[in-house]
Amino acid sequence: MPSKGKYVAGRQVSRWDAESDIVDIQYRHFDKTASSGLADFFSGKKGNALKVLLLVVFFFTGLIIGYIIRRNIHEKYIAPKPDPSPVPVSPIYQDYDPAIRKLLQDDLQDVVNIDDHIKTWTESIGLSAVGSTLKVVMGTHDMWQYFPLDGLTWTNYSVLLSYPFLFLSYNSQSPNRTSITLQQPNGTVLWNANFSFSSEHPEQMPFNAYSPEASVKGKLVFANFGRKTDFSTLDKLNVSVNNSILLIKYGKIHPANKVKHAEESGALGVILYPDPLDYANNNTEAVYPSTWWLPGWAIHSHHVRYTLMGDPQSPGYPSLDGVYHQPYPKENCLGCPRIPVQSVSYNDARTLVRSMVGSSVPDDWIGGLGVSYKTGPGHSNDRLVNMTVIRNLVQRKISNLVAEIKGKYEEDRYIIIGAHIDSWNRGGVDSASGYAVLWELLRTFSFHTKKAKVATLYMIIKHERSVCILTLKLHPNWRIGYRPRRTLKFALWDASKYGHVGSFEWVQEMEKEIGLGAIAYINLDTVVRGNYTFFAESSPLLFDVIHKAASTVKCSDPDYQDMSVLERWNQTYRDPENPLQPKIEALQGDSDHSPFYYYLGVPSFSPAYMYNPKKYPNLPNYPAYNTLEDTKDYLTNFTDRNNYTLHIKVTQIVADAILRLSDSAVIPYNFLFSEIDNFSKHARLLQTELTHLDKDKLNEEVLYEINDKLIQLPRIFIVSAGLPNFTQYRNMLIAPHPENLYQTQVFPGIVWGYNNGQLSGDWSDMQIQQSSLAVAIRQASRNLQSILTVLHSLQ
Repeated sequence: MPSKGKYVAGRQVSRWDAESDIVDIQYRHFDKTASSGLADFFSGKKGNALKVLLLVVFFFTGLIIGYIIRRNIHEKYIAPKPDPSPVPVSPIYQDYDPAIRKLLQDDLQDVVNIDDHIKTWTESIGLSAVGSTLKVVMGTHDMWQYFPLDGLTWTNYSVLLSYPFLFLSYNSQSPNRTSITLQQPNGTVLWNANFSFSSEHPEQMPFNAYSPEASVKGKLVFANFGRKTDFSTLDKLNVSVNNSILLIKYGKIHPANKVKHAEESGALGVILYPDPLDYANNNTEAVYPSTWWLPGWAIHSHHVRYTLMGDPQSPGYPSLDGVYHQPYPKENCLGCPRIPVQSVSYNDARTLVRSMVGSSVPDDWIGGLGVSYKTGPGHSNDRLVNMTVIRNLVQRKISNLVAEIKGKYEEDRYIIIGAHIDSWNRGGVDSASGYAVLWELLRTFSFHTKKAKVATLYMIIKHERSVCILTLKLHPNWRIGYRPRRTLKFALWDASKYGHVGSFEWVQEMEKEIGLGAIAYINLDTVVRGNYTFFAESSPLLFDVIHKAASTVKCSDPDYQDMSVLERWNQTYRDPENPLQPKIEALQGDSDHSPFYYYLGVPSFSPAYMYNPKKYPNLPNYPAYNTLEDTKDYLTNFTDRNNYTLHIKVTQIVADAILRLSDSAVIPYNFLFSEIDNFSKHARLLQTELTHLDKDKLNEEVLYEINDKLIQLPRIFIVSAGLPNFTQYRNMLIAPHPENLYQTQVFPGIVWGYNNGQLSGDWSDMQIQQSSLAVAIRQASRNLQSILTVLHSLQ
């Protein structure tokens, strides 16, 4: 019998239990009726399985019913109702404004500033990577730090440079110095060339950079300008060049090409000189300092490196600290000649020519030395020329300085303005003139941007203090927020005289950033080299920009004050193929635009005031170019005589060009002057559309698409691997001429293939180059067509 008081759940209570005094009873559902059997049916494991099965059945039944309804009721797709409200688009935020142009140009007339910049630069010799140039870079950097800029970078590169002296105390009487002598066969010295050498200032020694250090002796041969045609003439006259020293005039072609032709012909060395027929107007009595013509004692300096691709030790990549620098055996510097080169004055050239023997030269070879010109080889009495050249290849740090004003709406697109900061001499024209113009442009653009910030802040403060809103009328529009639409970069390049080394290194370093965003490069090199006419070299896409910018500035000539620079330019230098426009020349190969234009495909131009090139066709530049006579006095007495008027005019023209390139809603490229005739149809259609474009129909989204395609267009013709035989150049449309760095060659790859075919009979190289160009033309045509499609969609 169970013990009292113990209750087991689920067991009935007996009477015995009920009679107990202590009974625990558990009551369940006391106030409800008992559940039906359905709950028991879904309980337990079997119940759970039935629940799952019923859920699956209901799910599939729903799918079947939904399918039947969709098939019977929605046989066709019913589009949603369109939203009647228009899609919001951004209007054009900023476009070229003539009022801003006038404001900037009015502020670019400070004669005191220009004089101060030129005075600062010409106080010392500007040889790259030595104390005087570094001092100017440091001083400029310290001053620019106070400008309201968005960025200022100083970048050093370790590059291989050539100098005419050892970095030691140097005795002018030392036998280890550069010399050219005329000797008797027994070695007796009859005459020494005069280099105006100074032991106090060895940097003033005239030299030809990248010439090897060597000493040679041989007979002298006169080779005129050193062109290939001149060597052909010598060959026809049975004059042997092999194992001879050549005397060659400056002019016609680049000095490096003269030396290359001499080396290929077997010459031992080259002596370069400026002939007075070209550099003294055939009058050696009326010369500097009474006129701008070159005096008889002046000697030119120039580099003679014919492969221009930046630092010789780091081809293809920037020569930053820590990168690998290839070793440089002195006899095999990349792109450097293997024979010695030295320049002399035309007084010394006269002595060398006076006693030469051989055939009389052709009439068009005769210069202005006033002696009989003979071909050689050699002199009377078997005299020989002994030539010793001392050069030092030294790895030195060069410095580029780049200031930045960020764009307001297109920060990743750039207009780059550059000038070089080195010179072979005191550089009154080259490079102080470009330095002064760039400085003034940076000052004006940066400080007007600062005024915009100050004025905007003033407005906010006044508004917070509840001052009457009419106060805003006191501020011109430009002060209420002017900033360039696109980013401006102002650059000073070092080692430009060595073959634009500084700019090439920077382009290689910044290629990923600027390669797709650079709209134009403006090169400020020797910007006032004469006073006869305005002058420009440019890639065709920028012709319109230059013409329009020149039309905004009044002529400097007092007899033509009612004309614009453009109108007077058209009178003095008219294009024979288009009499309604002045002639714009092709860019020369050896300047700082080269890495931008030939390597990246960035459209470029170089403005200047010029002497009359038609009157002096053999004069490659102003007479004192690259000589010690290029001083501040030379500049102010002969090239810009009227209180820096021409500097001001160039600066104003460039300011407007910058404004058009940076602020125009649509990038102002001109396709009517495209180098490719095969897609001229699309080019002309596009030019017409852009000329008559209704900008009210544009918005920022469409503008970005159009401008992006415009920037891409010149890049289509860039060959990433480089042109055949000239890997430092990548533009298949145009490159420096292989026989003259002063000129350009159209379709250089095809010309190379054609020349190879003529020599070998194998025309496959030319066919490959033609095919590459054809593919690029097709891509460019599609690019133009896509822009036309966008423009047509707006109509």
